[in-house]
Amino acid sequence: MMQVEAVLQMLQPSFDVRGISAKGRNKSNPWFKRGTLYRSAVDVLRRAKAPMTAREIADVLIAGKAPQATRKQAIDLQAAILVALRKRNGGAVVGEGAPARWQLKDAC
Repeated sequence: MMQVEAVLQMLQPSFDVRGISAKGRNKSNPWFKRGTLYRSAVDVLRRAKAPMTAREIADVLIAGKAPQATRKQAIDLQAAILVALRKRNGGAVVGEGAPARWQLKDAC
């Protein structure tokens, strides 16, 4: 960022560089590639005999994965699953109750 500031100051000395923020980087999930988490959650729901919470789905998904998930990673994964399921609520999946217990729509 210092190089960018120096070049901007050379080209336009009155330019205020404080308005420019550094670009945030997204951390990738070590277990699931982009776009595969929802499909994995639906696969778990297909094999399930009863509706499951997002936490139960997350526990099943990371059970055999390496490296082992930290507490924060497990919570983040659970949150990502919940967001994906809520986004598609009423479509392929249906959630009922609090905490929401999810099942496939055709299993209702």
